[in-house]
Amino acid sequence: MKILQLHADFIEYTPVKKEIRAAEDISPKTVKEQDIVVLFTAFERGDDAGLTATAVGESKDFLAKLGTRRVMIYPFAHLSQDLAPPAEALALLLAMEKEAKAAGLEVYRAPFGWTKALQIKVKGHPLAEMSRSYSKSAPQAQRPKPRRELTESEAMARIKRSDFVNLPETDHRVIGEKLDLFSFQEVSPGMVYLHEKGLVLRNLLVDYLRGELARMGYKEVTTPSLANTALWQVSGHSAHYKENMFLTALGDEEMGMKPMNCPSHFLIYKTRKWSFRELPVRYATFDSLFRNELSGVASGLFRVKALTQDDAHVIAMEEQAGEELSKLLDLMERVYGVFGLQYKVKISTRPDDSMGSDEEWERATDTLVSAVKSRGWAYEIKEKEGNFYSPKIDVDIKDSLGREWQCGTFQLDLQMPKRFGLAYTGSDGKEHTPVVLHRTILGSLERFMGIMLEHYRGALPVWLSPVQAMVIPLSDEHLAYAKVVLDALRAGGVRAEGDFASGTMGGKIRGAQLQKIPYMLVVGKKEEDSGTVALRTRSGEQTFGVKVDDFVARVEGEVAAHR
Repeated sequence: MKILQLHADFIEYTPVKKEIRAAEDISPKTVKEQDIVVLFTAFERGDDAGLTATAVGESKDFLAKLGTRRVMIYPFAHLSQDLAPPAEALALLLAMEKEAKAAGLEVYRAPFGWTKALQIKVKGHPLAEMSRSYSKSAPQAQRPKPRRELTESEAMARIKRSDFVNLPETDHRVIGEKLDLFSFQEVSPGMVYLHEKGLVLRNLLVDYLRGELARMGYKEVTTPSLANTALWQVSGHSAHYKENMFLTALGDEEMGMKPMNCPSHFLIYKTRKWSFRELPVRYATFDSLFRNELSGVASGLFRVKALTQDDAHVIAMEEQAGEELSKLLDLMERVYGVFGLQYKVKISTRPDDSMGSDEEWERATDTLVSAVKSRGWAYEIKEKEGNFYSPKIDVDIKDSLGREWQCGTFQLDLQMPKRFGLAYTGSDGKEHTPVVLHRTILGSLERFMGIMLEHYRGALPVWLSPVQAMVIPLSDEHLAYAKVVLDALRAGGVRAEGDFASGTMGGKIRGAQLQKIPYMLVVGKKEEDSGTVALRTRSGEQTFGVKVDDFVARVEGEVAAHR
């Protein structure tokens, strides 16, 4: 039995069609519930009612920590590849519902055996997502047992792309496939294979952010992906996040792939002594992180097991925190302005399961509130949804489809510096404990890429387009000149390709338009004789007699304008 517990702002689903004969008979209607814990549940062979009782008991404790009694049981077969027969699964689902009601919970249940159109918005606090696995032999959360070695034919069968069927044309997975940006492979569930163009896109985001950070005096660092789990025991994450980590053994030591960067940054800070004159210290990183989300709930780039964040930590004196937070919010405004994104702000306060004194939390929260109020921003207070070590500002961006995505986050942390023994020498010659500002602007770069692909419907602006121009010769007779033009574009810094394969000019133009390439440069005898190109935009506008240098300058101007 596998369960994914999500504390959601809302869940909305509409039953679409029966996917198995044993599906429940219902009258399909749209259901939406707000501020609720959703239990995505898959029943496996060998499960019995005893396991449902254990699961409901643990879920009841989980709900108590969150201060809620509202729960939705949502059958979700994709969590397992060893499902119980439908009749047994339905009986267990009904038993689980009965058990939850008997436990005094306010219970809602999604129908069994139906394909459902689903929307869910998960809250941003550290207990909002937790996975559980149960079996007769070990009712507690556990790791999957090693599987037998595959035969050669079975192994070959696993080496194939993940197919996404019945998706709308506006879905980033469809767009990404058409633009040859990335793919998903069954051998790496919940992880993305970035193709050449996809990596160019991610690197463009990173390069843009690096430029902003360099002007603000950040120190970019990188740290190992693997560390002893003692690191997260000190930080307190082991008690709250261990089940979502990838763990392994190195000799007698338990090791983990890092799910977050902050503890590693603290270790770098501790390698030397710091004076108050040197603070704040600003660390930035674009390292890969690894989070063991259940693959069945993976949704393209929006929820991946391996991700890259635009992560940073500012270590400062507490009296510097307000000014540093203001600089971070300035950065956020600049970055979101580049993408034309609207946003709204939430401030999350101390959860029940947290570290530190009331007075410390009040100071930290007041600093966040003051920073937001000073800008005249409207904000929403999210009671008890802060991290276990700090209150935070969460920023939801709105895309062109009107959907909201939580991307930016800013946390003022007075607890981790004490746990890690961070210190600086003050003006009095004594050691003092700094504070830490944790922050991301874009959040997961993979997720942000998915948002942008849907926001722009694949037609990325020139500065973000992996291929900015396609050179198209009218015929093979003009191939040599087309290659000269291509070389000149690349020498001028334009990301350009040439379509020199056989085919008609019209077909090549349509192909470039389908790939959402901003510019097509068509060359024939007239262009070759005059040393120019015929310029065509992806929207169909045409300009003849354009000099290559003028086109390069045009692209340079458009790229510079985004800053």
